[in-house]
Parts: sequence; structure tokens; C-alpha cells
Amino acid sequence: MKSSVIIKGNKYGFQIVLNPTLPFEELLREVAEKFKESIRFFDFSRSIAVSFEGRELTQGEQNLLVDTIMENSGLNISYIINGGKAVETEFAQALLAGEEAGRIQDEMQEEEQDNGQDLPFPDSLIGKNGQFYRGTLRSGQKIEVNGSIVILGDINPGAQVIAGGNVVVLGCLKGNVYAGYPEDKSAFVASLMMEPMQIQIGDCIARAPDQKGKNKRAGRKKNQKQLEAKLAFVENNSIFIETITRSLISEISIS
Repeated sequence: MKSSVIIKGNKYGFQIVLNPTLPFEELLREVAEKFKESIRFFDFSRSIAVSFEGRELTQGEQNLLVDTIMENSGLNISYIINGGKAVETEFAQALLAGEEAGRIQDEMQEEEQDNGQDLPFPDSLIGKNGQFYRGTLRSGQKIEVNGSIVILGDINPGAQVIAGGNVVVLGCLKGNVYAGYPEDKSAFVASLMMEPMQIQIGDCIARAPDQKGKNKRAGRKKNQKQLEAKLAFVENNSIFIETITRSLISEISIS
């Protein structure tokens, strides 16, 4: 019987071939077991990159797979190679950008578990160009960049992102985002799931409606089933949030 999860290692990480038809929850269990069984073969001294092949995955599914692998193996995954056949050179190039971020993020998580406190977000995680970060921003953490930034992960309530340009969140936005700091109203905010506490673009501000009485657990289940990418932008000095379509993108000026 062919395995539902095949791990192919190289010098810089793993290519993980996944069964295309197995229900995703079963696949997660298979991945967890596979990495538990192989834990004695892993090198824990460095960050690694991974690629997923064999089936189409949403961003949320990729994040769940990465979390499952790290929880069951202790590996530090700092980058995901997307699409096509990932070769060693691609893994190496990816790790040059992501290795330090993954290492420091891991240290932050360990320290947070030890003392139970929210931690400030270190500037060194942002990278040399201040344009890319992979990971979840927790309450009390903050990123500030002069230009635009892409965040591959979630922004939790109480976390904050301030950018001189655009903010793109490849995950769930539930915290505070300030794009176009301090006065650029042409900037925008895009997210795979748009549930912000507050969005500010230039000097325009939009706040989330009152969520009191809402069943949070039921809402979470619904959101997991229906990701809807949305774009926040300024028009006539007001912030509008709309579902991302090709026509909407063509109307937005990307600086």
C-alpha cells in the first residue's frame, strides 16, 4: 500500500508529497505520525525549508501542515517553497532570507512559554528590506516598516502592523493595521480573511463593529470553511472593504 505522506529530504529541507484524495484531517494525522517516526533522523541545529506536492493546498492548510510538523518533530521551518519541483538551489535561496527569522521566532516562542508574557517584536525579524515576514503576530507584538510588507501568517487581536506602503496578509487579519503611514491614502490592505480590530490608511480610520454576544467558536469554524480575500482601500476619504476581484485590482493604484 502506497504511503499517503512521502518525505524527501535534501541538504536544506524537505519535499513532502501528499495524497491528493485523502481527507485533510486524516492527512494531518498521517503527517504527524510520519514526522514522529522520523524524528531521530532530523538535524535540529538549523532552520529548514519545505515544499508540499501532490495536491492543491489553501494557505490555511499549508499553515496547519507546518504547525503539525513543527509540533511533532521539533523542527524549525522558516520558509515554504511554493509550486513546481523544488530543487536544492531554491531551498538554499529561500533559507538565506528566512533562516534568521525562523531562529529568532522560535526563541521568542520558547521565552513566551517560560514567562507567560507577550513579547515585543524584534526589528531583526523584519529582514534587510523590511518587506516580508512569515509567522503569527501575537498580542503585544508590532512590526514597523518604511515601505510595503507581506505577512505570511495571521495577525492576532492586540498585534499591530505599521507600514509606509501597502500591507498584504496571507492569513487572517484580526489585529490593527496602519498602511500608508503617515498620510498616504493611496495605500491598501489585503487579507485572505479580513476581521480587523482597526484599519488605518493615511489619516482615514475604520473600526470593527461590536462583536459582543457572538459565538466565537461557531464563527471560527465558519471562517475555516470560507476564506474570502478582501481589500481595504480609501475612496472619498472613507475606507471601503470589498472582496478581491480582477476588476477591483485593476482599479486600485499600486505604488
